[in-house]
Amino acid sequence: MRTLRFRFGQILIGAAAVTAAASVAACSSGSGSPANSNPYGLIHSGTINSAITAGGAPFSETTKAGQPEGFLVSLDNIIAKNLGLTISYKVTTLDSALSGLTAGQYDLLAIGLDATPARAQQAWFSKPIYYGYNDVVVKAGDPVSSPAALAGKRVGASLGSSQYDYAQASLKDATLVSEPLNSTAITQLADGSVDAIVLGGSQTGTLMTQSPGKYKVAFSVQQTSPGAVAVSKKETKLQAAYNAQLTELVNNGTFLKLYDQWIAPVGAPFPTALYSTFPSLKAQVAKDPAANPSSAS
Repeated sequence: MRTLRFRFGQILIGAAAVTAAASVAACSSGSGSPANSNPYGLIHSGTINSAITAGGAPFSETTKAGQPEGFLVSLDNIIAKNLGLTISYKVTTLDSALSGLTAGQYDLLAIGLDATPARAQQAWFSKPIYYGYNDVVVKAGDPVSSPAALAGKRVGASLGSSQYDYAQASLKDATLVSEPLNSTAITQLADGSVDAIVLGGSQTGTLMTQSPGKYKVAFSVQQTSPGAVAVSKKETKLQAAYNAQLTELVNNGTFLKLYDQWIAPVGAPFPTALYSTFPSLKAQVAKDPAANPSSAS
């Protein structure tokens, strides 16, 4: 039985970057002296500067009013509050988020990137938060069912995403079309500008829910790297604090509650590969009808 057909973070928003601040109870964690005014080594003392990408539901996106929301936004809001910090979000593209992290513009990325070895050279990654799949999506009725069937066809994928990397490495006989946004790729698939697109499972689930019967998954490939939150390599104290908070939120059941709120509604099984990192999840999921439908009476 496969784990979860989701991939963290992808999907970009256009050129304009939007900044949204989450009011996450601010309280001072230091004594007020210079030595304690910035205990986590943040870019700006007291505030975590985070990047997100819009349209990346259920992990991070913006509402019609421009406010950030999603699984990772909720998770990071709680972590920031527990650390006595506020957190602000800037909506940008995936490429810009990664370069901004290394350039010192962001403390962390609430995007949930696949923690690949190549990306680990640019950023520190938290403990795993998710495991997913790359889905090759075509119009309903299209006979494509394998990479070979895409030879000579146009395939769209978001530049900078794991899906783009997968397509570039594994769909070499297809013509790869770089997309700024997953929404752009979906539009191009709908109007016939491309023959297929590669999405993470979260976007696939959202697409199938929003457009029932119009598309299908031609085939899927499991991702080899877990989804995780990227933190600046320079901010070692924030790294340690983030992992400690994440572990606590898993163990006290908050992580699973957020999963039930944001991810379970898409309808895929819980990523059981997380059990090796967080053993307490196994018993929690076994009793949770939302995460594990078989547990429902």
